[in-house]
Amino acid sequence: MTQSETGGTPRRGDALPTRPEAAGIDGAAMHRIVADLAAMGRKLPGSPAEARACDYITGLLARAGIRHAVHEFDAFISWPERSAVTLLGETPRDFAASGVGFAAPSPEEGLRAPLGEGQDLAGRIALVDGLPRYDAVMAAQRGGAVGVIAVSHGPERHYVQTSPIWGAPTGQDEVDLLPRIPVVQVSREDGAALRAAGAGAEVRLLAESRREWRRVRMPCAEIPGREPHFVLLGAHYCTWADGATDNLAGVALLLELARLYAAGETPRYGLRFGWWTGHEQGGYAGSSWYADQFRTELHDNAIAYLNVDIVGVKGATTKALRNTTGELAAYAAAVLEATAGPLPEAEEAFVRRALKRQDKYVDPRRSARNSDQSFSGIGLATAQVSAFLPAASPEHMPGSGLAWWWQTEQDTADRCDPAILAADTLIYRNLVEGLVNPERLPLDYAGAAEDILAALREYAEAAPDLPEIGWLAELATRFREAAAQLAASPAVDTARQNALLLRLGRHLNPMMHHARSDFDFDLGRASRLLPGLAPALTLKDLAPDAARMARTLLRRRANRIAHGLLRAEEAIGTALA
Repeated sequence: MTQSETGGTPRRGDALPTRPEAAGIDGAAMHRIVADLAAMGRKLPGSPAEARACDYITGLLARAGIRHAVHEFDAFISWPERSAVTLLGETPRDFAASGVGFAAPSPEEGLRAPLGEGQDLAGRIALVDGLPRYDAVMAAQRGGAVGVIAVSHGPERHYVQTSPIWGAPTGQDEVDLLPRIPVVQVSREDGAALRAAGAGAEVRLLAESRREWRRVRMPCAEIPGREPHFVLLGAHYCTWADGATDNLAGVALLLELARLYAAGETPRYGLRFGWWTGHEQGGYAGSSWYADQFRTELHDNAIAYLNVDIVGVKGATTKALRNTTGELAAYAAAVLEATAGPLPEAEEAFVRRALKRQDKYVDPRRSARNSDQSFSGIGLATAQVSAFLPAASPEHMPGSGLAWWWQTEQDTADRCDPAILAADTLIYRNLVEGLVNPERLPLDYAGAAEDILAALREYAEAAPDLPEIGWLAELATRFREAAAQLAASPAVDTARQNALLLRLGRHLNPMMHHARSDFDFDLGRASRLLPGLAPALTLKDLAPDAARMARTLLRRRANRIAHGLLRAEEAIGTALA
């Protein structure tokens, strides 16, 4: 009888367990962790609550005998404090509001101005629908608005941030990109009341918000393998409010995986765990700091990065593969189906609609600019599986698999289901097992080549006379053929072949996901593959001189992409010779 059948930690070589208890996963214990951390309330980076949560996490690691450390560093953090909206007039009416991270504060007494919508915003407080993200806020600011009131899709109000900066700013020019106007969100009902007052109705907007450098704490842990390579897993532990499903359930999932692997056989490759700080409040401050500080180790030895965010959500039976790079996509999809069963066709279509990208032809499940995806510039393969509410659920946000309580005061411990959290932990356990204990790493770069060709298709449609696009398509096609040959070739020396597979990612992923360089983070949150070629989309509309400059930039960006493809093809050719 195997350990799987007796409820212990499965041994290498066992079939993938399909029941959490068969892998030794304890959903009730994980839910207690969620409840304990949720009871600490808002865990802002650099706050006493963050320190208590950090001590709680490291205390569990210490009791399990897991090697760990707490990194302290300065991070640029923003958060809202007191926020409110008052409709002025003979009988003033107050409305509850939630502030927005990285937006400007209002005057201490509040900002008085008339309401405005549409194009008539100059000197007015703009009413906009949905989440007050950066693009919407900046559009209102460019239109002359002096403030923004966003109207939620439901009775709840969401905490979000409005910044284009990834991690810490590197200069005042980046700080200057932040909004210069105050921003809040109100409920759908209150938004309707404000609209009913009519354009020009005077309101007072109070938005106390702060932006400052703060000393933050970030716990990390390591389970060494028999060889120096490792898989990195991360989940943010900072929260806007209680944060049970965003993202304390992810915190508990990592702790459970660490416990299981610490108690089991030493894996071939190690595991590293990061409980990131400054997720939205710092624009992914923690994961980007880790990428900067440990870049050489990650470049040389990291196999993949698995992000854990939105798991254990009550009612979330649709398991959404997302933030997955092409070379890991087939493996991750196979593990997900073997663990959780096939996703019904209607749910698969729903997931694809919910995962919004700018690309026309790239699979929406590919790695996006969200969820602490700070490691693409280093070249790491990535994957993530989130627990989405099914399409028919009345409780998800419109057009999203996320529950309505996402990033609200209502994300309390009762919103986390221990059985679903256990099931989600099993999915990650099975993903990890095939990465830390394989003979041959499950990386297939033909999938990455297909993604490159899909991205180039849109650029070719937008700029059909740009010769660089056809050149890159030829190189990507050649690389796809080489990658297929590599996948079909027997591995005589698996160590050498695994090293080659990791090297290919170092050549390809940086240029596939970063426009500027391998070492800098792009601005913004828009998800697009081969973002360096984005100027091709508007090339035909530019004035002659602007077009000449854009073509120069596009040639340089194309050279960078070509360099990655050629070096990757060359590495495969040398290995197969």
